[in-house]
Amino acid sequence: MKPEELSAFRSMLRLLQARLRGDVEQLKEEAFSGAEAGGDQRSSNHMADMGSDAWDLDFSLQLVENDQGVLEEISHALKKFDDGSYGLCELCLEQGLPETKAKIPKARLQAIPHARNCVECERKKELGR
Repeated sequence: MKPEELSAFRSMLRLLQARLRGDVEQLKEEAFSGAEAGGDQRSSNHMADMGSDAWDLDFSLQLVENDQGVLEEISHALKKFDDGSYGLCELCLEQGLPETKAKIPKARLQAIPHARNCVECERKKELGR
């Protein structure tokens, strides 16, 4: 991959990382906004309201967990720039394919800049092979 393409992908990853970090912080703040004040804002005496509050909290925490997983994948991808393996399919390399054949297509990287594997290997992985 050309240096300017690598630079563009690195910038894309850093921008996505910054956005997700902000999203995670905002979700955490919203999820726990009433808990710190003794629950005054989020608690209610009505059973339906309490159920809705619990569902909202659970949903927000699931979003935080998902975003944190993506942040870990982004950090992994950024480390791959340092060792020169960004854009190479990890599973292809594990199988012993040369780097020239283990490239992740640029279209996939544009859609998922933190992708670890090419489409074929990811499909096999999801099918459990």
